[in-house]
Amino acid sequence: MKILSRVGVAGATAFVASMAFAAPALAAPAPVAAAAPAATAAAAGTDCRWKAAETIKIRTAPKTSATAVGQVNKGSKVCVYPPAVKGGTYTACKRTDDRWLKIGTNRYIVGMCVDFTG
Repeated sequence: MKILSRVGVAGATAFVASMAFAAPALAAPAPVAAAAPAATAAAAGTDCRWKAAETIKIRTAPKTSATAVGQVNKGSKVCVYPPAVKGGTYTACKRTDDRWLKIGTNRYIVGMCVDFTG
């Protein structure tokens, strides 16, 4: 499954994101996408019960002016580091917000385009 393009080791090792503002209490993480070993994600405290509702860019900081270093394809599993972080305001997936999801070291995606799959 091709999930990332041009993402560094940190981004590929822990392809993660979190929407603490919309998610139920976190339980044990599910297996991580093929890009990272399950043990690494579990040890890092990630939650892999998310799915990209649209294709979204991976950025180096939680703002739209940050460098895009890859993308998460629509329908791909996403693992996240809780909680969501406040950053620059964006409009995506028919909503405007300032919450971003951390998916690795210096790797962020917009929070409104990721759905909880439980």
